[in-house]
Amino acid sequence: MNRLLLLATGGTIAGCADDSATLNDYTAGVLGGDALLAAVPQLQDLATITVEQVANVDSADLLFEHWRALVARIRDAFAADPELAGVVITHGTNTLEETAWFLQLLIDDPRPVVLVGAMRPATALSADGPLNLLQAVQVALSPVARGYGVLVVMDGQIHGAQRVTKVATQGVGAFASPGSGPLGRVDDVGVHLPTASGPRQVPFAGLALPEQWPQVPIVYGSVEPEPLLLTACLNARVPGLVFTGTGAGQLSAAERSALQAWSGKRPLMLRANRCGSGPVHSHSDDERLGLLSAGSLNPQKARVLLLLCLLAGVDRGGLSARLLKLELVN
Repeated sequence: MNRLLLLATGGTIAGCADDSATLNDYTAGVLGGDALLAAVPQLQDLATITVEQVANVDSADLLFEHWRALVARIRDAFAADPELAGVVITHGTNTLEETAWFLQLLIDDPRPVVLVGAMRPATALSADGPLNLLQAVQVALSPVARGYGVLVVMDGQIHGAQRVTKVATQGVGAFASPGSGPLGRVDDVGVHLPTASGPRQVPFAGLALPEQWPQVPIVYGSVEPEPLLLTACLNARVPGLVFTGTGAGQLSAAERSALQAWSGKRPLMLRANRCGSGPVHSHSDDERLGLLSAGSLNPQKARVLLLLCLLAGVDRGGLSARLLKLELVN
C-alpha cells in the first residue's frame, strides 16, 4: 500500500467550538493530527499514513521556527524513503498560502506536498475539513500531481502555490488563484489535473534555514499616506521591505520623497499591489529608488521571497535574476 506522511500544524481544520451551530467563535488547533485522521476512516483504504504533529496553533500564530521544522522534516522524509508517495500538511487558512509558497521555493522533489485546511471548525455541522483532507490525500497519492511541487487543495479545487490566495473570510469556497484559476479539481471519481510540463524552478533548494530571521515589514499605500511608517522602517535599518502600492503598485509623491531623501543603505525592496489580482510592471523610476516589481505576487508572498533572498545573501541583482527565473517580471 502507498505510504504518506501527514504533518499537522493546527488551524480551523483542527478547531473546536462549544456547539455544532457555531462557525465563528471557536478555538483553532485543538485536535491533533491523529484525531483528524480518525475522523475520515476512508483514508485507511488509500494509504498507510504516518502522522506527526509539528504544531497545533492558529495559523496567525505560526512562527518561522515552524517553517524551519516543516522544511527539515519534508526534506528528511523524501531523502529517507524513496517510496514515500507524498506529504500532506493540515494548516490554518489565514496564512496557508504563505506556507505553500515558502515550501514551493525550498522543496526540490517531484513528489507532491499538499496543504489543506478548513473554513469551518471540526465540530461544525457540515464541517468541510474531513472531505478536504480526503481529497488532499487523493491528490498527494495521484501520479499526475508529481512535478507541480506544492499544491493547495480546498473545496474540491487544486491550486498552485504561486497564485493561490484566501479571498473570503467565510464560506467553504474561500480560496482562488486570481489571474489563472485552479490547476485542476478532485472528486470521488478521481484527480483531474494535467500532467506537469517540464522542470520547475526551486531557487532555494539547498538553503539551510537559521534560527534568526531578518525583519521584512509590509508598508501599505493609501490616500495621503503617513510617510512616518516608511521612514521608521528605513531608520530601523530593516534589510527588506515590501511596498503595497495603490493600483498597479503606485507610490504617492510623499512616499517617493521619503525614499529620495533617505541617504543610508536602502533595503532590498519589492513593489506589490493592494488590488488582489493583476501584475505590477517594472518601471525605471521605481527601480532607481531601489523598488523592484513583485510581478504577480501578492504582498505576503513577496515578503516570503524577500525573506529567503536575505537568508541566502542575495543582493538586488540576484533578486532581479530570481524574479526572471520565476517568471515574475512584467
